[in-house]
Amino acid sequence: MKIIFTKETVIRFRKQSHQVEESRKIPLSWLELIYKEKLFKLFVPKESGGLMMPLPNALRVFDEAASIDGNFGWAITIGSGGGYFYGYMQPDTAKKVFANRKAVIAGSGKPGITKEAKGGYSVTGTWAFCSGAPYATAFTANAVIKKGASSIIRAFIFQPEQVKIHKDWNAIGMRATESHSISADNAFVPNEMLFDISSKPVHEHPFYQYPFLQFAELSFGALSIGLGRHFIEEAKNMIVQNKSSWASVPGRYGFVKKCVSQHEKEFMAATKTFYNVADKSWEELAKKGKISQSTQNEVSKMSKKVSRVVLHGADDIIQYMGMGAVMESSAINRIWRDIHTACQHVLLVPFGSM
Repeated sequence: MKIIFTKETVIRFRKQSHQVEESRKIPLSWLELIYKEKLFKLFVPKESGGLMMPLPNALRVFDEAASIDGNFGWAITIGSGGGYFYGYMQPDTAKKVFANRKAVIAGSGKPGITKEAKGGYSVTGTWAFCSGAPYATAFTANAVIKKGASSIIRAFIFQPEQVKIHKDWNAIGMRATESHSISADNAFVPNEMLFDISSKPVHEHPFYQYPFLQFAELSFGALSIGLGRHFIEEAKNMIVQNKSSWASVPGRYGFVKKCVSQHEKEFMAATKTFYNVADKSWEELAKKGKISQSTQNEVSKMSKKVSRVVLHGADDIIQYMGMGAVMESSAINRIWRDIHTACQHVLLVPFGSM
């Protein structure tokens, strides 16, 4: 499955993966490729310099990018996801926010607090896990607006100079995603820089009609598939490389090879079902203008299931790969940690039976 990335790019980026992880940031050369291919603008209209890619196509881009390197895949998945907000911003605001060739939003959903000010609001708060914060051209964060005895939550758009980045991302995996916290202290946000994704979208493109929750679940599901592809590929490479040395333990080579093969079959079956469900939901939206609740439930269920298949398969396989697999510098260990970090996201965790 090759969509955008050349074989040379795959080889080069993978050679750099360990160094990128140790640096804990996405290198400029990787970002430049993203800007060139407009991968942060997959869901931005063409008139604003985007690609406006159909969702099923974009999911396969997330998959492919993550199969090259987890940090690279996460950066593209999260970065392009901000394009969903384009559909809910006022037209002039949306064009302004996404005008920059390097436009990308970093953000978080935990609510901050507001005080009403002339022409807008003064916002204060701290928001965690803002992936790509150091290179973001805008930030979005939720905050509470009090209306008498009641209150509502709205999304606020901040300029980079209005927030402080706290470099506190110190996870076991996805180390270069720079998913740091941000804070704002009485930052003024004018009314036109507010939006609400629970309302009717301002822009009519079908993509913005796709339910945000299921869009996010599919995005992370596709990311986990890409990580799973890379893990299985690396496990198969290690089997070949260690065939001779593993011969000292009777049956080891055959056992490990069979184990990986079994998990690969389960992974491929889950992946096929995942994309069938995703494609079906997109076709339903195109035909009916909305997605039924049963289809939404199916999307949510399959997104979680495929991530569990990836996670449990990786956990089962890695225990048989030898001591080299416990070294953080090894590719399979890095991918395994990235899988655990990505699959820890609340949208991929099935709280109960599936």
